[in-house]
Amino acid sequence: MDNTFTEQFKKAITFLTSKSRPLEAALYKFEFEDGSRDQVLHELKVYQNEDGGFGNGLEADFRCEASSALATTIGLQHLIRVGADESDPMVQKAIQYALHTFDNDKMGWEIVPKEVESAPRAIWWNYGGDWPWGNPSAEMTGLLHHYKGLVPTDFLSKLTAHAVTYIHQLETNDHHELQCLVKLMKELPAEDKGKVSDKVREIARNSVTTDPEKWHGYCLLPLQVASSPDSFLYADFKDIIPANLQHLLDTQAEDGSWKPTWAWGQFEEEWEAAKQEWSGVLTLENVRVLHAYHKGAL
Repeated sequence: MDNTFTEQFKKAITFLTSKSRPLEAALYKFEFEDGSRDQVLHELKVYQNEDGGFGNGLEADFRCEASSALATTIGLQHLIRVGADESDPMVQKAIQYALHTFDNDKMGWEIVPKEVESAPRAIWWNYGGDWPWGNPSAEMTGLLHHYKGLVPTDFLSKLTAHAVTYIHQLETNDHHELQCLVKLMKELPAEDKGKVSDKVREIARNSVTTDPEKWHGYCLLPLQVASSPDSFLYADFKDIIPANLQHLLDTQAEDGSWKPTWAWGQFEEEWEAAKQEWSGVLTLENVRVLHAYHKGAL
């Protein structure tokens, strides 16, 4: 292993364990240092509300306490990562929240609640924005498949059929929505996955920025949809992945972290705190990616 690469890994780990939120630090230790699963659940519980949904700034770009579908998808992804099953009370409460907040008219979930406007947030997080269905409803559909024992079978079948139809009719290429589709693909049964995989691959080819000259801006990177060689999109981007991995290493900050490539445009004082939190989230994501492509690095 290259010494420079090893040093960069060490700096990222130091940042995660000393300067990130306790949640990201606990997740890192659980995933890479045989850390405590209970510690992750303890830290995650801070963000779960009585209604079962997650809020309280779990998604660092909006700080309202109220639960949201978006924050709840993040919470459930963390629960999956630590192996929480359908007997876990946190899982049960979160799935109940998802079922209770489903909007029949939209056949999905509203991404954020009205309360989002009562707290510091990024300029794009206003209530009632024109968000595509897949963000976060496609991801939530996948999460309900993961915990299907807690979900009415007829409801899940109807929702999945809607997702399949929607994906086939999709003409726009919103890169946040694509990331939700990628997460859905991880959880869909093989039969349904086969119905949409070609279309999702087409959307990915039209959404991912493969020009290295543009990677310093706000864009969707190949590694964000093919985060490991096991990704079903890996084959589509394998030729550019090595360059994207090098870009990742080249953009690591001096303190070992990766910084967000965006800014709120308002609430500047609160943004500084959120920026630090995002640095922990992004650094953990990038450590996962680098480890997936460089087995044995940790």
